[in-house]
Amino acid sequence: MKRAIWIVAGLLMCNLAMADGKIVFVDLQELFTRFYKTQLAQDQIRQQTDEMKLEQDIMKNEIEEIREEVEQLRADSRDPMLSTQVRSNKRVLLEERLVKMQEQEQEMLEYEQLRKKQIDEQNTRMTKKLFDEIQDNISSYSKEKGYKAVIDRSAQSRLGIQVINYVSISADITANVLAELNEGYEGITSENTDSGVNP
Repeated sequence: MKRAIWIVAGLLMCNLAMADGKIVFVDLQELFTRFYKTQLAQDQIRQQTDEMKLEQDIMKNEIEEIREEVEQLRADSRDPMLSTQVRSNKRVLLEERLVKMQEQEQEMLEYEQLRKKQIDEQNTRMTKKLFDEIQDNISSYSKEKGYKAVIDRSAQSRLGIQVINYVSISADITANVLAELNEGYEGITSENTDSGVNP
């Protein structure tokens, strides 16, 4: 009961503060998505991912060549038309190529795991750095305007439900903050946000 009273009291205080224009809202998710540095970071992550896939393709082609050689050696080692010595030599070479193929398969697996880990770690670092910069900008803008508090209207509950159902345009400073973040930078697109750096 006491908790419900405090919640109602808090909401009333927020309403009074909003009436004075002291509490405003911002869409942190939108700021992150449309921040030009986010898109630059996405391009960097995407480029590294493409380079990883290219290297993987090269490794796969090399392994496939060895696999074809292995199949031919296996057939030759059983070919009755060849002499015993030749078949024996083919078996030795077959074993060597099988070992080589297994080594390259392991090398490719380790490379993929390492590069994915590196890219994920870089993604995490860049995401944190971007959010820190956005939040610093929100704070400096809000202090300049004399706001008492800024609430993230993109926040969701544990069930994935939007916490803030409605915000008046006059109480939303997202566009103003975004303009400051992207000031002096051209070429911002809201569509270029489907991969790479994630919040």
